[in-house]
Amino acid sequence: MKRIPVLLTLAFSVFGATLAIAAPEIVVEQSTFNFGSITEGTKVDHTFNIKNNGDAPLQILRVRPSCGCTAANASSPIIQPGKTGEIKTSFNSANFTGSITKTISLDTNDPKAPTYTLTLKGTVASEIQITPKQLNLGQIKVETGKTVTLTVENRGIKPLKLTSIKSPMPQVVVKTDKSLIKQGESATILVSVTPRAEDRFLSGYLSLTTDNPTKPEITVPIYGSLTR
Repeated sequence: MKRIPVLLTLAFSVFGATLAIAAPEIVVEQSTFNFGSITEGTKVDHTFNIKNNGDAPLQILRVRPSCGCTAANASSPIIQPGKTGEIKTSFNSANFTGSITKTISLDTNDPKAPTYTLTLKGTVASEIQITPKQLNLGQIKVETGKTVTLTVENRGIKPLKLTSIKSPMPQVVVKTDKSLIKQGESATILVSVTPRAEDRFLSGYLSLTTDNPTKPEITVPIYGSLTR
């Protein structure tokens, strides 16, 4: 008679332990997606496959992209044991250049991975390449002119039109060899600067306006020091 309570106690202990062990387990076959090299303004869409290898439902409590340039959402907030769900992501590369890394954090009920990070990475090339990015005139004698060269390269997929090239600096005069730049071609801008007698230093900018929707205006700093 005394064995029954003992057996029941053992049974309940085993049952309770089983309940305690049951848990979801998030598994992502490819948590980092390298989108390679793209042109600025291109949108990157990618779907991450999320599998639940646990024995309890996996809850995607929250999806948190690292910035507003990246959108992400879960196909379902709950993934049953052994099943697979999706996290659909979209990265807008407008206004980004160079090496890029963006992350999406998933808040889950997996006790071993309450926060799981997905990563999008790659390189964004600007559609319009300006060389140099700033004009350092060095030392210039007062009332003695100096001309420097600026190159505008069209790396986009369609012709680029330079609608305006100007500077608020009265000492600056600009000339260009072309206003319509075909794909893969470059335009040369000659920037002539003549300091005035009353100038103490040179500091300003050159403004280029284009018909490119992602780069409608480009500013190039201009600066230099004067000698007498």
